[in-house]
Amino acid sequence: MTHWQEALEIWAPAWAAIRDLKDAASEQILAWPVEGGAFSGAVLHLVTEDPVAAREFAAGLALAETGTAVLLSALTDDLDLVPKLPPDTNLAEVPLENYDAVEVALFDRPVAGGRVKVGDELAVLGGLHVDVPDPDMVVALEAVMIASLGEEAFTHGADRLFLVADAAQAARLAPLGWSQAAQILSFTRQ
Repeated sequence: MTHWQEALEIWAPAWAAIRDLKDAASEQILAWPVEGGAFSGAVLHLVTEDPVAAREFAAGLALAETGTAVLLSALTDDLDLVPKLPPDTNLAEVPLENYDAVEVALFDRPVAGGRVKVGDELAVLGGLHVDVPDPDMVVALEAVMIASLGEEAFTHGADRLFLVADAAQAARLAPLGWSQAAQILSFTRQ
Protein backbone atom coordinates (compact mmCIF):
# COMPACT_ATOMS: atom_id res chain seq x y z
CA MET A 1 0.00 0.00 0.00
CA THR A 2 1.37 3.42 -0.93
CA HIS A 3 1.64 6.36 1.45
CA TRP A 4 -1.33 8.24 -0.03
CA GLN A 5 -3.51 5.16 0.52
CA GLU A 6 -2.31 4.67 4.10
CA ALA A 7 -2.95 8.34 4.88
CA LEU A 8 -6.29 8.67 3.01
CA GLU A 9 -8.29 9.01 6.23
CA ILE A 10 -6.14 12.03 7.15
CA TRP A 11 -5.61 13.86 3.86
CA ALA A 12 -9.13 13.38 2.44
CA PRO A 13 -10.84 15.41 5.23
CA ALA A 14 -8.05 17.99 5.00
CA TRP A 15 -8.70 18.31 1.26
CA ALA A 16 -12.41 18.82 2.00
CA ALA A 17 -11.54 21.51 4.57
CA ILE A 18 -9.39 23.58 2.19
CA ARG A 19 -12.20 23.44 -0.38
CA ASP A 20 -14.66 24.79 2.23
CA LEU A 21 -16.86 21.72 1.81
CA LYS A 22 -19.75 22.32 4.17
CA ASP A 23 -21.40 18.90 3.93
CA ALA A 24 -18.82 16.11 4.10
CA ALA A 25 -21.58 13.55 3.49
CA SER A 26 -22.23 15.03 0.03
CA GLU A 27 -19.10 13.41 -1.35
CA GLN A 28 -17.12 10.24 -0.93
CA ILE A 29 -13.38 9.85 -1.46
CA LEU A 30 -12.24 6.30 -2.09
CA ALA A 31 -8.95 4.68 -3.03
CA TRP A 32 -9.31 2.59 -6.17
CA PRO A 33 -9.53 -0.36 -6.32
CA VAL A 34 -12.41 -0.16 -3.89
CA GLU A 35 -12.82 -2.99 -1.40
CA GLY A 36 -16.56 -3.42 -1.04
CA GLY A 37 -18.82 -0.66 0.13
CA ALA A 38 -21.44 1.24 -1.81
CA PHE A 39 -21.28 4.69 -3.32
CA SER A 40 -23.06 7.22 -1.15
CA GLY A 41 -23.30 10.95 -1.64
CA ALA A 42 -23.72 13.18 -4.67
CA VAL A 43 -20.05 13.15 -5.69
CA LEU A 44 -17.57 10.29 -5.82
CA HIS A 45 -13.81 10.92 -6.02
CA LEU A 46 -11.78 7.84 -6.95
CA VAL A 47 -8.11 8.23 -6.10
CA THR A 48 -6.15 5.81 -8.23
CA GLU A 49 -2.97 4.83 -9.96
CA ASP A 50 -5.08 3.00 -12.57
CA PRO A 51 -7.46 5.57 -14.09
CA VAL A 52 -8.62 3.28 -16.90
CA ALA A 53 -9.94 0.63 -14.50
CA ALA A 54 -11.42 3.28 -12.20
CA ARG A 55 -13.33 4.82 -15.12
CA GLU A 56 -14.64 1.37 -16.10
CA PHE A 57 -15.82 0.84 -12.51
CA ALA A 58 -17.61 4.21 -12.50
CA ALA A 59 -19.20 3.53 -15.88
CA GLY A 60 -20.56 0.27 -14.48
CA LEU A 61 -22.30 2.31 -11.80
CA ALA A 62 -23.69 4.72 -14.45
CA LEU A 63 -21.66 7.62 -13.06
CA ALA A 64 -20.70 10.64 -15.15
CA GLU A 65 -17.14 11.92 -14.93
CA THR A 66 -17.01 15.59 -13.90
CA GLY A 67 -13.31 16.23 -13.47
CA THR A 68 -9.76 14.99 -13.15
CA ALA A 69 -7.01 16.18 -10.84
CA VAL A 70 -3.53 15.04 -9.91
CA LEU A 71 -2.54 14.15 -6.36
CA LEU A 72 1.04 15.31 -5.84
CA SER A 73 3.27 14.36 -2.94
CA ALA A 74 6.50 15.81 -1.54
CA LEU A 75 8.54 15.62 1.61
CA THR A 76 9.05 18.97 3.32
CA ASP A 77 12.79 18.18 3.49
CA ASP A 78 12.88 18.04 -0.32
CA LEU A 79 11.30 21.46 -0.89
CA ASP A 80 12.70 24.97 -0.73
CA LEU A 81 10.62 26.44 2.09
CA VAL A 82 12.04 29.95 1.92
CA PRO A 83 9.71 32.23 -0.04
CA LYS A 84 11.55 34.26 -2.69
CA LEU A 85 9.20 37.11 -3.47
CA PRO A 86 9.36 38.69 -6.92
CA PRO A 87 9.83 42.48 -6.98
CA ASP A 88 6.84 44.60 -5.97
CA THR A 89 5.01 41.68 -4.31
CA ASN A 90 3.87 41.21 -0.73
CA LEU A 91 2.98 38.00 1.09
CA ALA A 92 0.18 37.76 3.65
CA GLU A 93 -0.36 34.65 5.78
CA VAL A 94 -3.75 34.27 7.42
CA PRO A 95 -4.62 31.59 9.98
CA LEU A 96 -8.31 30.74 9.63
CA GLU A 97 -10.60 28.39 11.53
CA ASN A 98 -10.38 25.36 9.20
CA TYR A 99 -7.11 26.03 7.37
CA ASP A 100 -4.36 28.61 6.88
CA ALA A 101 -4.28 30.80 3.78
CA VAL A 102 -1.62 32.68 1.86
CA GLU A 103 -2.18 35.59 -0.47
CA VAL A 104 0.34 37.34 -2.69
CA ALA A 105 -0.29 40.88 -3.85
CA LEU A 106 1.43 42.70 -6.71
CA PHE A 107 1.28 46.48 -6.22
CA ASP A 108 -1.35 45.84 -3.51
CA ARG A 109 -3.58 43.89 -5.94
CA PRO A 110 -4.17 40.22 -4.98
CA VAL A 111 -2.75 38.02 -7.72
CA ALA A 112 -2.25 34.62 -6.06
CA GLY A 113 -3.44 32.53 -3.18
CA GLY A 114 -3.45 29.10 -1.64
CA ARG A 115 -4.47 27.13 1.46
CA VAL A 116 -3.01 24.49 3.76
CA LYS A 117 -4.58 22.16 6.30
CA VAL A 118 -2.21 20.33 8.64
CA GLY A 119 -3.10 16.84 9.81
CA ASP A 120 -1.22 14.13 11.68
CA GLU A 121 2.36 14.36 10.30
CA LEU A 122 1.10 15.54 6.92
CA ALA A 123 -0.53 18.53 5.32
CA VAL A 124 -2.68 19.16 2.27
CA LEU A 125 -2.15 22.20 0.07
CA GLY A 126 -4.77 23.33 -2.38
CA GLY A 127 -6.62 26.15 -3.97
CA LEU A 128 -3.36 27.38 -5.48
CA HIS A 129 -4.28 30.00 -8.04
CA VAL A 130 -2.34 32.70 -9.85
CA ASP A 131 -3.97 35.47 -11.88
CA VAL A 132 -1.16 36.98 -13.94
CA PRO A 133 -0.54 36.63 -17.69
CA ASP A 134 3.24 36.13 -17.47
CA PRO A 135 4.09 32.37 -17.37
CA ASP A 136 7.38 33.05 -15.56
CA MET A 137 5.53 34.99 -12.87
CA VAL A 138 3.04 32.11 -12.50
CA VAL A 139 5.91 29.73 -11.72
CA ALA A 140 7.53 32.22 -9.33
CA LEU A 141 4.30 32.90 -7.44
CA GLU A 142 3.42 29.21 -7.16
CA ALA A 143 6.90 28.64 -5.67
CA VAL A 144 6.31 31.46 -3.16
CA MET A 145 2.97 30.02 -2.06
CA ILE A 146 4.32 26.48 -1.76
CA ALA A 147 7.30 27.71 0.25
CA SER A 148 5.10 29.67 2.63
CA LEU A 149 2.42 26.99 3.01
CA GLY A 150 5.02 24.22 3.23
CA GLU A 151 6.95 26.09 5.92
CA GLU A 152 3.72 26.47 7.90
CA ALA A 153 3.09 22.73 7.60
CA PHE A 154 6.67 21.90 8.59
CA THR A 155 6.44 24.19 11.62
CA HIS A 156 3.40 22.20 12.78
CA GLY A 157 5.13 18.82 12.39
CA ALA A 158 4.15 17.77 8.87
CA ASP A 159 6.92 15.95 7.04
CA ARG A 160 4.83 15.00 3.99
CA LEU A 161 2.73 17.30 1.84
CA PHE A 162 -0.07 16.46 -0.56
CA LEU A 163 -1.30 18.87 -3.20
CA VAL A 164 -4.29 18.47 -5.48
CA ALA A 165 -3.53 20.16 -8.80
CA ASP A 166 -4.65 20.23 -12.40
CA ALA A 167 -2.39 18.61 -15.02
CA ALA A 168 -0.70 21.86 -16.10
CA GLN A 169 0.09 22.86 -12.53
CA ALA A 170 1.39 19.36 -11.77
CA ALA A 171 3.80 19.63 -14.71
CA ARG A 172 5.04 23.03 -13.48
CA LEU A 173 5.58 21.74 -9.94
CA ALA A 174 7.49 18.56 -10.83
CA PRO A 175 10.85 20.38 -11.05
CA LEU A 176 10.23 21.88 -7.59
CA GLY A 177 10.32 18.48 -5.83
CA TRP A 178 6.76 17.20 -6.28
CA SER A 179 5.91 13.76 -7.66
CA GLN A 180 2.62 12.37 -8.88
CA ALA A 181 1.15 10.01 -6.31
CA ALA A 182 -2.19 9.29 -8.01
CA GLN A 183 -5.01 10.72 -10.06
CA ILE A 184 -8.29 11.90 -8.62
CA LEU A 185 -11.27 11.18 -10.85
CA SER A 186 -14.55 12.87 -9.89
CA PHE A 187 -17.98 11.51 -10.74
CA THR A 188 -21.65 12.24 -10.12
CA ARG A 189 -24.78 10.18 -10.55
CA GLN A 190 -26.37 10.49 -13.99
